[in-house]
Amino acid sequence: MVSDFSPIGLPFLDALAASPRPADRQLWLRVAADCLLALPAGAPRRQAVLAAAIAALGEVDEATRSAFARRLAPYSAAADALAAVEAMGGEAALVALAEAVTLPRERLAAAAAGEAAQARAVARRADLDATLVARLVEREEIEVALALARNRRAPIDASRFAVLARRAKARIEAAGDRRLADALLERTPATIEQAALFFEADAPHRGRIVAAAQRATLGRRDPAFDGGEAARIAAQLEQDAMAGDWPHFETELADAFGCPPAFAARVVADASGEPLAVALAALYAPNDATVRILAARDLADGGEYRRIAALARLKDALSPAAARLTMAAMIGAPQPTPTRHRSQYDATAAATPGRPAAAIRNAVPTPAVLRRRRALALAAGARGGGERA
Repeated sequence: MVSDFSPIGLPFLDALAASPRPADRQLWLRVAADCLLALPAGAPRRQAVLAAAIAALGEVDEATRSAFARRLAPYSAAADALAAVEAMGGEAALVALAEAVTLPRERLAAAAAGEAAQARAVARRADLDATLVARLVEREEIEVALALARNRRAPIDASRFAVLARRAKARIEAAGDRRLADALLERTPATIEQAALFFEADAPHRGRIVAAAQRATLGRRDPAFDGGEAARIAAQLEQDAMAGDWPHFETELADAFGCPPAFAARVVADASGEPLAVALAALYAPNDATVRILAARDLADGGEYRRIAALARLKDALSPAAARLTMAAMIGAPQPTPTRHRSQYDATAAATPGRPAAAIRNAVPTPAVLRRRRALALAAGARGGGERA
């Protein structure tokens, strides 16, 4: 019977264990791994095999130890062997941290907060939970963030994704390092959270992000909004565009969304036209006005008419509700949980992270602030204000 077999005491196998040739010792460890899985827990023969395997692991190279750990990692019956491997340290221990199904959550939590190599190994696990993800997101090491972002099974919620997205944009600005941004954008399927990296995405992926926003708004009514104010904003933007007054256009756009002027300038300057098309859709700009604004900006930049093509790329998903949700994620506006009785986005909520809502509530509401609040309800209200139809 298989359960009676043991590599201990068999001359040929004993010779493999003691052989100076690495390939022989690797073969013996593969046999030992299979025996550890086949022999019943607590059996004297299994204990003997485990002791011999641990001794042999101390005499082989890192690659062999890693192969042994990887062979046993999927099996709960190998908990004792994997704990011994993890205690040895080195690459094999990282394999155990990344793949072993038997490691207790307490050990994983400690590793996530420990050395960077250990945290990176934990970030690759297929069974991460929200608590472990939160602990890993707190790490500053880029390699940990990259391992987490590349782990398609990691449950990265919207708030943690936003933290990683801000870090990705900061790395691009500081060092031109796109690795984290690309890893976050490569997560599939596309989600509205990826709109935080809209400027870093290529045209096809921008389309998928807007389509994700469109799906998120299906079956929901648009929140209540001031149609007259939306029309005024669209008319003012068109007037500025026709006059070639792009500085004022950018100021009006920033005021409409309550976003930093630099963000509005980047929306206008993007040669693809997709960010500007999304912004105009979020403000309920009529189609003819949108075409004239995009064409005017194309003319100002040399007349290649690349921006107008953005309408063709996005038209199937560019509803006002989807555009508002996309803009909210791009700007970094908070997106409240939908409720049946909440008809529109909280007008006192901060448009950008770190801006205290209390300061807004206590400020004297100037006309510009009132316009910003109404426009922010347009731009970010799709999720918070959309009610079930």
